Amino acid sequence: MLPLRIIFICSLLASVGCSHATPEQSSESEPTKSAAPLASSTTASTPASAASVAPKPAPIVELEIGAVGSTMAFDKKSLTVHAGSQIHLVLKDAKPGTLMHNWVLVRPGTEAAVAAAGLPAGPAGNFVTPGPDVLAFTPMAPPGGSTEVTFQAPPAGTYPYICSFPGHYLVMKGTLTVTP
Repeated sequence: MLPLRIIFICSLLASVGCSHATPEQSSESEPTKSAAPLASSTTASTPASAASVAPKPAPIVELEIGAVGSTMAFDKKSLTVHAGSQIHLVLKDAKPGTLMHNWVLVRPGTEAAVAAAGLPAGPAGNFVTPGPDVLAFTPMAPPGGSTEVTFQAPPAGTYPYICSFPGHYLVMKGTLTVTP
C-alpha cells in the first residue's frame, strides 16, 4: 500500500508543477513563456475519491502591455481578467535609448501615494515600496527590454495600474477590470 501512496503523491506533485517569474527576473530579450505542467505517467491506479480532492490550478492568463514610443503612455489603457485567475503580465518597453518603465497594480485611489512612497526606493528598488496598496508590480524594464510578473487577480472590481518611475504616474496609467 505504501508504494501506491508514494506514486500517487509524486504523480500529483508532478502534475501541479508550474513556472512563474519573480519580480527579480527581468530580461532585455523576449520573455520566456510559462512552461507547461510536467506530464506524469504511472501504471498504478488511484482511487477516484483521492484524485477528486486535489484542487484545480487557476487558469493562467497571458497579458502583454508596452510603452508607446518615447512617450509616457501604455499601449493599452485597459485590461480585463477574471477574479482568481493567475496573471502572467509581460511589459515591453519601447525602443532602446528611451525611458525606463514599470507596471504597478494599485488599490483604487492610491496612485499618488504609491508613486510618492516609491521615490525613496530609487532605481535599485524599482521605484516601488511594497505595501498593502501595491497589489503587483514588475521590475523596471530597461529601454528596449522587457520585464514580467505573475500574480493572482484580486477580487472583482476596477484597479488602476501606473508606471511609478518619477513623474510618470500622472499620465502613464490604465485600469485592470476584474470580472467575477
